Amino acid sequence: MSNNSHTAILDLFNATRSMSPPDSDTSGVSTGSEISEAALPGNGNMSPTIDLLKALGLQSDIPMQRQVGHGMQQQPLYNDFSMSADLFASRPWTSLNTLFSTSATDPYSIERAAKLYRNAATISEPTCTWSGQLPMKIYRNPVYSFKVFLGGVPWDITEAGLQSCFRSFGALKIEWPGKDGKHPRYPIKGKELPVGYVYILFESERSVRSLLQACTHDFSNGGEYYFKISSKRMRSKEVQVIPWIISDSNYVKSPSQRLEPQKTVFVGALHGMLNAEGLAHILNDLFGNVVYAGIDTDKHKYPIGSGRVTFSSHKSYVKAVTAAFVEIKTAKFTKKIQIDPYLEESQCNVCQKEHGVYFCRDFNCFLYYCRSCWQTYHSSDNTRYHKPLMRNNKSSAKCCPVVELPPV
Repeated sequence: MSNNSHTAILDLFNATRSMSPPDSDTSGVSTGSEISEAALPGNGNMSPTIDLLKALGLQSDIPMQRQVGHGMQQQPLYNDFSMSADLFASRPWTSLNTLFSTSATDPYSIERAAKLYRNAATISEPTCTWSGQLPMKIYRNPVYSFKVFLGGVPWDITEAGLQSCFRSFGALKIEWPGKDGKHPRYPIKGKELPVGYVYILFESERSVRSLLQACTHDFSNGGEYYFKISSKRMRSKEVQVIPWIISDSNYVKSPSQRLEPQKTVFVGALHGMLNAEGLAHILNDLFGNVVYAGIDTDKHKYPIGSGRVTFSSHKSYVKAVTAAFVEIKTAKFTKKIQIDPYLEESQCNVCQKEHGVYFCRDFNCFLYYCRSCWQTYHSSDNTRYHKPLMRNNKSSAKCCPVVELPPV
């Protein structure tokens, strides 16, 4: 595949990234949280995933699915979870595999394939579906992140307008997506902002509490917060306010259980309203034996759209990695997440000399490789479509692959 083709595909990836609480510029994984219920897949609208598959000529039948929920009997997802190579080589994946192929003659093909696969949830069909009700949680004196997400803001809103709407709750800053100027939706100075979400960064938790007290609390829709703001062209526009309770970032089932990185998975494309306990609940229903779940956060302790889950059983770990893409359906949202092995710092498992920059997630390999060894062992037709993973070093303090598991 040519470099121009890959560039076009990356543009399509970016075009399908929806406006979400943690639109993971720091995590390297898009979350795609749908604020508007009408935009959710399965609600009668064509999803961006299907549009992109059609554009690439890749739309195909969905692999074997199952649904797991309260009172529903679990069935094996696949007859043999060790056959991931056969799964990803099956007909529905054949065309997609060309996106992630690597070439010994192209020195940048491994990084390009890893970057594409990091966002593969955008175009990949789920292998299984979880539907049900997330566990309810009663908080005693919750502590909030100073950062708050606003979804559905007026298209013509300005920074001055937002400051005017929210300064009564305390000193604040407005955090635009892609403030480095590289984000296609970042507003040009003096121009209106054609994007539906922003972040508010307060200087104190008291300000967050004051804002929430002023919001309309919709208990019928899972306890969501809404606040009305106005712009030049829109009056009393109701926007969704999504705060984050810091204690929701971690869930430990058994404090005495040893947490092993070799039984830990990285979970990307998380919805901004899914907490650690909910993530643990879902993956435990699907694969069993979850002992820990954590949501990755930024320096303001707000979610960035990724997390990690640890199992006590290697079999459950293998099931989760094999599943790769899971659709979650709840009363609050519908979301497709991506599951990959948790990556550690490692030497190349082949030469034992160079740094193992790349990890092959195919179970026929499942090893760390340096560039030279990857190209040597992935040059044949049987291995060139193996999907490479890389630790995201863009923000080492914020990304799951480099976040240490909590002490036992």
